[in-house]
Amino acid sequence: MKRGLTASFLLLVMILWPARAKQEGIPKENGARAKASIQWEIVDGSRVLRLWQVEGPQSWPQITVMRVSNATYQKYFQDPKKFVKFVNVNKFFSKDVITAGPWVTLSSVEQDEDSPDWLLTLLHGKMSTMIVSALPELKMEK
Repeated sequence: MKRGLTASFLLLVMILWPARAKQEGIPKENGARAKASIQWEIVDGSRVLRLWQVEGPQSWPQITVMRVSNATYQKYFQDPKKFVKFVNVNKFFSKDVITAGPWVTLSSVEQDEDSPDWLLTLLHGKMSTMIVSALPELKMEK
């Protein structure tokens, strides 16, 4: 089951984010391709990875990945407009998001006493619509 979740996420990223960047979407230095470097950033206590920066601001869809606590996830899941404002204020994409939806959540497979942290995949389209998929992070096996 755990392998299936990881495989599903990787398949989603491979389908939506081509492994080979488009020539026109990457900034150039001295006529050669510039290598974009992306790193996890901490934004308001959550980890954020802006994958779209590899291909540049003119490539669509743009993808950002977030690792959030259960409390943060619940806060934004209950108020998507507040989440859109948070995304726009922190410049998660090259241009502002206007609407968010659908918001797709895979139920937590581990219903222990501890609530899971979440991995959010934010997909931003050219028409400024954002789709959010939420996967519970798997706990380390004992």
